[in-house]
Amino acid sequence: MFRRRKDLQEKRHHIPLVDRTPIEPPPYVVAVVGPPKVGKSTLMKCLIKNYTRQIINNINGPVTVVSGKKRRLTLTECNNDVNSMIDTAKVADLVLLVVDASYGFEMETFEFLNICQVHGFPRIMGVLTHLDQFKNQKTLRNTKKHMKHRFWTEIYQGAKVFYLSGMMHGNYLKQEVHNLGRFISTMKFRPLDWRTSHPYILADRFEDITSQELIRQNPKIDRTICLYGYSRGAHLKQNTLFHIPGCGDYTAADISYLPDPCPLPDKLKKRSLDDRERLIYAPMSGVGGVVFDKDAVYIDLKGSHSHQPGAADADDEEMGEQQGLLDGLLQTRVPLDQKMTNVEFTLLSGSKPLDEDDTNAFTRRVRRPALPLNDEDGKEGRDDTDASDSSEDSDDEDEEDSTEDDDVDEEESDSEGSVAGERSRGRSISEEKAAEKDVEMAAPEGKSDDEDTPMTAQERMMEKLAEGYAARSKKLGNLQFFVYGDATNHQPDSGGDSDEADGEDEVFGGLFVKAKNTEQRILAKRNLDAAESTRQHAVTDDIDFETMCARIRDCFVTGRWAADEDAENLLARAKQDDEELFGDFEDLEKQLKGEEEVDQAMEEVQKQPQRKATTREERLKQIEAKRIEKKKRLKEMFDQEYDEKGEEKTLYDEIKEEMNQQAQLNKSEFADMDDSRRILFEGFRAGLYVRVELKGVPCELVEHFDPSYPIILGGLNTAENRVGYLQVRMKKHRWFKKILKSADPLMMSLGWRRFQTTPIFYTQDHNMRQRFLKYTPMHLHCHAAFWGPITPQNSGFIAIQTSLQEKADFRICATGVVLEIDKTTQIVKKLKLTGTPVKIKNRTAFVEGMFNSVIEVTKFEGAALRTVSGIRGQIKKPIKAPPGAFRAAFEDKLLKADIVFLRTWYTVPVPKFFVNAATLLMPINEKDQWKGMKTLGELRAERGLSAPANQDSLYTGAERREYFEKPHRVPRSLQAALPYKERPKQNTIIEGGNALRRVAIIPDQEEQRVMKVMSMMKTVHAEKQAKMRREMEDRVRQHKRTMEAQELKRLVKQRQVKRHICKVLQQNEAKRQKMQQRSGGKRKLE
Repeated sequence: MFRRRKDLQEKRHHIPLVDRTPIEPPPYVVAVVGPPKVGKSTLMKCLIKNYTRQIINNINGPVTVVSGKKRRLTLTECNNDVNSMIDTAKVADLVLLVVDASYGFEMETFEFLNICQVHGFPRIMGVLTHLDQFKNQKTLRNTKKHMKHRFWTEIYQGAKVFYLSGMMHGNYLKQEVHNLGRFISTMKFRPLDWRTSHPYILADRFEDITSQELIRQNPKIDRTICLYGYSRGAHLKQNTLFHIPGCGDYTAADISYLPDPCPLPDKLKKRSLDDRERLIYAPMSGVGGVVFDKDAVYIDLKGSHSHQPGAADADDEEMGEQQGLLDGLLQTRVPLDQKMTNVEFTLLSGSKPLDEDDTNAFTRRVRRPALPLNDEDGKEGRDDTDASDSSEDSDDEDEEDSTEDDDVDEEESDSEGSVAGERSRGRSISEEKAAEKDVEMAAPEGKSDDEDTPMTAQERMMEKLAEGYAARSKKLGNLQFFVYGDATNHQPDSGGDSDEADGEDEVFGGLFVKAKNTEQRILAKRNLDAAESTRQHAVTDDIDFETMCARIRDCFVTGRWAADEDAENLLARAKQDDEELFGDFEDLEKQLKGEEEVDQAMEEVQKQPQRKATTREERLKQIEAKRIEKKKRLKEMFDQEYDEKGEEKTLYDEIKEEMNQQAQLNKSEFADMDDSRRILFEGFRAGLYVRVELKGVPCELVEHFDPSYPIILGGLNTAENRVGYLQVRMKKHRWFKKILKSADPLMMSLGWRRFQTTPIFYTQDHNMRQRFLKYTPMHLHCHAAFWGPITPQNSGFIAIQTSLQEKADFRICATGVVLEIDKTTQIVKKLKLTGTPVKIKNRTAFVEGMFNSVIEVTKFEGAALRTVSGIRGQIKKPIKAPPGAFRAAFEDKLLKADIVFLRTWYTVPVPKFFVNAATLLMPINEKDQWKGMKTLGELRAERGLSAPANQDSLYTGAERREYFEKPHRVPRSLQAALPYKERPKQNTIIEGGNALRRVAIIPDQEEQRVMKVMSMMKTVHAEKQAKMRREMEDRVRQHKRTMEAQELKRLVKQRQVKRHICKVLQQNEAKRQKMQQRSGGKRKLE
């Protein structure tokens, strides 16, 4: 059990990183990803409705909402294009992977998971839809289980999966969407290395500010655009070089920050958000009628351009109110900031307005000051805030999935409990709303409460509400009322100076009193020279010093507090127990100089008049008490260092604590500085809403703009705008059917970029030689080199051949990581050169046909040679004729038929080809059809051409000459000595000696007639012979049958004879035995 607990603790540990998240972080990007027709748009609408209580029918581009007191979310939908999937995976903090449970996992799901694995792997949650199509509950449970485990296989064990059981009125069930939204609002995110080191912006607003006159003169002119969005990642600097995936590299002409269009709520002490604080910002979707810019304010008129007052009809009061508000905005002449500085704020009607100093005394945020109504509400808000902070700051990421659902239930129960508590205290919801309205209302501009003007109906209502609120606060037991009493009757506790103090204290807001120290209070405090005691009162009589000391002696630590509590007895008892308690630390005290300590202690005692001792014994007691206190401190230090008190801090805890301290230091460095000055030092920090102006952008980006394709401004660091050779380690994906060929174009996603290049594959030998590979291995890693943008090492990338969804095959063809960045490459390929010897003399030979010039021979001087038969040699010097011939030395003498070959390597060049994928510049319906460079196979297929055949590469059969064996001849002298059996013999004509070489003879007519008669006679003779043979065979068969019958008769007769003989012999034997028996009986009688 102990080991398992430790294993789980170690699995939860990650490498500690410095949290660079600002106090107000940017909205977290939540991407809804999935194949078509799985419910992505419906899920986004339901989430937006859950967070903001608003319905958006047409969602275009990112949508930013306030999801909690400290969190905002940017919801975006990813279409089915692989380019959008790649861009979304680079900026998404959380991915909602929507899957149609009735159909199962589709190929796009696994493609996106592989993309996420390469580009940082954000948090991923599965959402199963279309579960209402399962009618059988058992099938539904099995499907859920199967898909959940398949999802865990791709992500990790225990990944969160949500089930949306069905739809009602075109939307998912409210409770299920609410649970999903609560889980998203409490999820924790780990910073990714690439994003924390690079600034980036997800544009949620797009504008073309090019002069219309220039566009009229030349419609294809390069445009000047402005992109708006929250700054994320690292700090953004002026003149930063940006890369827009799908467009190109651009330098920011101007960067400025704007007011936050979707700010966090100011009041953090409330349990939930108000409807006013549930903000939404979606300019591409047309949500929000007023948009603030750097130098202008844009108002969406919804097609109405009538600004005349009173244009609305009397029947439509709502339209008339909207028209009045619009006319008020258009006729405003005083700036908004000037109005904010001149406005006066009152807590309650009839009270004095607060100035700027009073406002800053209660809150640091000037935009919307929020004050607690009473101490109980404030305490509840603080407890809720602390609880939420502690839950958000938890480091247990593995137990997050199991605990966050409980957190949701606890928050709901807390909210119910709070409502019940308010009801028990006698406060209704309507009364609280009335009180909040009374607190937040301010006095009208340009008026004061002291003016003698008749009260309007609104002022009378406010006064009535204030009186009711004060009465209810007194009845309900307001802590401020119990402690301080009524604010109007406040009296300080300053003896007889209360009347004068009432005139000097200032009451503001009708609720708070600003206390001031008067001269009389200060004088009374200075004149009061008496001892403070809980038992004795101050003595004002004229007594001497010794009497005063005797009276106040028991007020100090060394006095006699009670009959059983005497300081002298306690010190003596402690001195006796000193050796038992602190005897182990006696050696530490011996190293100190006792006399110096005594003198220093006496000096300290003399400096403190309240501890001044009259005798030496008292001073020694004080010194002894100090020594005991010091020993206690030393023992605590020793126990803290050596003893095991609970769980000790590990190295991981120390590093984590150090990182947290560094994060707090980073946040507090520029916390009190104004944003305009702070930007000059650190740039635009994450969380600011910025406006980026770009110049020289192609007009196609504006003309073919599609909000469904994300526009990302990825900041480039130093040297990332240059190109060079990149050496990577990659592996062909196991689901990609084809193997990859060197020098074929591949589209790669590396860093922020998507570009096309031609990689050359190679493998690294044990001697670090980079050997060329024509194709990628099937199930092994290999290396590759290509010409592309400089990217930091350990950056992951993916490769695809095409983004077209022509087939149902897997499109991710390879994944890998960057190893090295270099200006040159040394990829080599095998080369085998052959030659033949021209002239041979002993072990030296002249070889030709291997090289073409003397320069080539000179380059390979000293190279090792080898023949087919295995004779080794070496190149010496070139010769004059023929060109390319050389002299070589070998181990043995060569033959003319020997072939000499040389094994060497030659460098394979890497093509310098690199082009950005301009997908955003394509027309709207063709953005997923960007092709780029085509392969040779595709070009030949389009033109109907076949690949050229190299004759040397064709496989042909071996040509072999027919072998004729020579006749064996024996000399005649040897034939005479051989026996007759072994001598060669000549065949006669009959035996076939010369019969085959005879001349053909054609017979005449008479000869033919004779030959015909002879053939007839031969035929008759043959027939007669056959007949005779058949007759003979019949006779033989008849004879055999006769002989068999005779043999059978003989055997039968022989069997009968044998039987008769055996019978006779048996009878004779019986007679003989009978005779013997008779002869034996006679002998017995005798």
